[in-house]
Amino acid sequence: MLRVMNILRQLRWKLTLSYTLVTVSALLVILLVMAAILFNQIFISENYLDPEGMIDDWLNNRIRSTYPMICQILSQSPVDSDLLNLYLGESASVITDSSLFRIGALQFSASTNASIRVLVIGTDGIIMGTSLPDDPAYRAMIGKQFDPSQVAGLKAPFEAAMAGDTNPKHLYTEIEANKRYVFAGPAFNRLSGKENQLVGVVVILFDAVPTQGDIPSHILKIAGRSLVIFFLGVGVMGAIFGSFFAHGLTKRFQRISAIADRWSLGDFSSYIDDPSGDEIAQFTLRLNNMAKQLQSLLRQRQDMAISEERNRLARDLHDSAKQQALAASLELGTALTLYERDPDGAKKHLAAADSLVDAVRKELTNLVDELRPQPVSRQDFSELLRDQALEWSQRSGIEMDFKIDGDGELPLATRETLFRITQEALANIARHSSANRAGVWLKYEPETVTLIIQDNGIGFDPYTQKDGVGLASMRERAEVSGGNFFIESTPGQGARITVTLPAGTREVNDG
Repeated sequence: MLRVMNILRQLRWKLTLSYTLVTVSALLVILLVMAAILFNQIFISENYLDPEGMIDDWLNNRIRSTYPMICQILSQSPVDSDLLNLYLGESASVITDSSLFRIGALQFSASTNASIRVLVIGTDGIIMGTSLPDDPAYRAMIGKQFDPSQVAGLKAPFEAAMAGDTNPKHLYTEIEANKRYVFAGPAFNRLSGKENQLVGVVVILFDAVPTQGDIPSHILKIAGRSLVIFFLGVGVMGAIFGSFFAHGLTKRFQRISAIADRWSLGDFSSYIDDPSGDEIAQFTLRLNNMAKQLQSLLRQRQDMAISEERNRLARDLHDSAKQQALAASLELGTALTLYERDPDGAKKHLAAADSLVDAVRKELTNLVDELRPQPVSRQDFSELLRDQALEWSQRSGIEMDFKIDGDGELPLATRETLFRITQEALANIARHSSANRAGVWLKYEPETVTLIIQDNGIGFDPYTQKDGVGLASMRERAEVSGGNFFIESTPGQGARITVTLPAGTREVNDG
């Protein structure tokens, strides 16, 4: 039973772990698939990346950007440099902006932003603001003259922007294909009547433009971060639900195991009740049918055993008690004939008849004891076997040596088999061996139990003499129970019977 419990515990934790892993893996796969679909929608394909179109949209306010506000600030007189730098500190470059879905008044959208650095230069070439004041390249540059040659590829676009050129072809330089660009755009006055007046230049350094080529790296970042979150969050929830469902499953297996243990002990009074209707319930239904068939088979075996026992008793009565009773009747008839003319002869025949009647009485007593039901399931089997052997010794007048080695609980079927074999063997010793001493030894081992019955009688040759009815019955009982039956005998040196049976499900306490 303990081994079964350990197996069920292992099964429970394996199922819990599998539920957890499946939950985490499924949600992670769903997240990655959704991320891939979303990224393919909002990231720009490298084949369709159009820097000139992006610049044109930026300058003409067709995309959400910082450009209009920068122009508005530069149009003031004097320019509020603190406001400009504050606004530049929160600047971002939105490349794409896609609406995903809407729930009532709640709109969900996704956008991609380029990694940028922004500089605002006045018409006099003085740096008025920067988006990264802590960048070592621009530290303490505000208020100083800007030299466009310090940035690779910026000189030509910067000069075009200073000249008020709005042609996108003249305002950028590609540093790295599909990744890095430098852009200089003119900022015009936003005051009425002065729209064409140049008030400064906005320089944007595109350090990274999000394209579909970046999708694998983004997905790997999401997978790495999500894996930790999932194992902490979803993993815990998966473990809880997995443990809950696994607990119910192991409980069902425990019920099956408990009923199966009863069946192994010969108790078919209970069957497995599992109304769930799933595959396990179908399995338990087959087990129940198997138990019913086994119970029917056991009943048939019992009926056959009863029939065989009746036949054996009939043979024993015919061969012993009946013949002895017939002989006693003949002796009594002879005594009646001689009673008047030869009293002494009649007395001898009466003595012979008395001896035969006493033999019949003993034979009938032995048969009645064999038929007497013994409570093999209600008391300690070793004590029961000891009482049977000592009682037989008193009836037969044959000295008995009885020995028990070890201790344990045996299945009902095993106890029944050993008890009946002992009865049969001792009856054979009393009838046929002419022994004055016999011995019974019961030995418990971890996986088997051994019964040895021996006597010091006349013995026989097992190789030339076929098994009698009693020996054949004992051999059949042992083999039907899954055990072995051996006979050792030599004429004039007694006989020894050894029976070894499986011990079945039991706990052994070696004493």
